[in-house]
Amino acid sequence: MKGGTALNLFVQDLPRLSVDIDVVFINHQVDRDNALKEIAQELQRIDAAIAVMGYETRTRKVHGGDEVKLDIFSAEAEVKVEVNFVFRGTVLPIETRSLSEKTQALFSKNIQVPVLSPSELYGSKLVAAMDRQHPRDFFDVLKMYESHGLTQEILDCFVAYLAGHNRPVHEVLFTNPQPMEATFKNEFVGMTSEPIHLDDLLQTQKRLMTELPRALTQNHRNFLLSLLESNPDWSLLPFKHLQELPAIQWKLQNLSHLKSKNPAKFQLQREALDERFKRQ
Repeated sequence: MKGGTALNLFVQDLPRLSVDIDVVFINHQVDRDNALKEIAQELQRIDAAIAVMGYETRTRKVHGGDEVKLDIFSAEAEVKVEVNFVFRGTVLPIETRSLSEKTQALFSKNIQVPVLSPSELYGSKLVAAMDRQHPRDFFDVLKMYESHGLTQEILDCFVAYLAGHNRPVHEVLFTNPQPMEATFKNEFVGMTSEPIHLDDLLQTQKRLMTELPRALTQNHRNFLLSLLESNPDWSLLPFKHLQELPAIQWKLQNLSHLKSKNPAKFQLQREALDERFKRQ
């Protein structure tokens, strides 16, 4: 498990509800076609088990996206399970975690599930926050700041996930703040265990966008620049199998294709990132 559900129901003590269940296919050595086959088989097994319980289900692949989704319906609620089939594998060992105390009390139940390590959860969450800028992501970042802040291991994981992201590195790392008023009102109010003000999330948005680029070490910066040269220096990050992850391989394939088809645009991505680093 990964994402907001893992953070808020297993790592943190239920500071907010989650809108979906994000899971990851952990074997990065399985090729894409076989991974999709295994994912489909597992979702079919889950689908059948849930249908017996009287719930409606629907499995779908997002057109043009990186996820397969299983939607589960009842008269009162809807649960979404999302499997990302591009970023397969993990950079840190997974952990087995139980539901937090408040979550156990709320549901009168406890389960144990394999979960990404907290550093990897937060590293990937930072990419999501900088990319889509949803209030729930900045709420999770706020809880990170309250708990321990930007640790070295979180930053390492952030750089790894940023390297495998489908958008240009500089566009995510040096993004411009987007308004959150409507999304906060329509999609976030009522999700937290304690009241949260929009200003708190706007301050977190500003803080993250200011501090995160500056927190990257010279090794982080050099790695990202080498990635954009299509010649990544893997020794600069502490993950021995990073180059084997499908999302990273896919990123390098896309960069190689761009280099051959549009050398000027390829060069521009590296120059744009280097220029922004020099402003820090």
